[in-house]
Amino acid sequence: MTKSNRTEPESGDAPTANQGATRRTRGIRFSDSEWEEVKAAAELHDVPAAEFVRTKILDAARSRAGVTPTSLAPLIERTFRYAYVLATHRHDELIREGRGEEMEKLAQEAQALQDQLQDGASG
Repeated sequence: MTKSNRTEPESGDAPTANQGATRRTRGIRFSDSEWEEVKAAAELHDVPAAEFVRTKILDAARSRAGVTPTSLAPLIERTFRYAYVLATHRHDELIREGRGEEMEKLAQEAQALQDQLQDGASG
């Protein structure tokens, strides 16, 4: 593995106010197999494992800024409304085609899945 002397972030993000600030050692625990995976991924990018971990963690932290379950609620609600409209349309088509039993089975399966998802979210 080739050591890198890079001082810029690998992610291509714009420099931050902390660019060039003194870095301190922080402890993160990995199992041996997890660390081997990290090292292998770092080698693919031709960077030391520590730099790989640092840049990937910072990329993840920066990309999630401002995203909360509350901020996603309108998108989730809109998605379910669209799904409801499409399902209602398909329901009407299947009933007209004489496939009501098939539609009822699909509706029961969908309701069971929704219940399972909601139970998982609240548990």
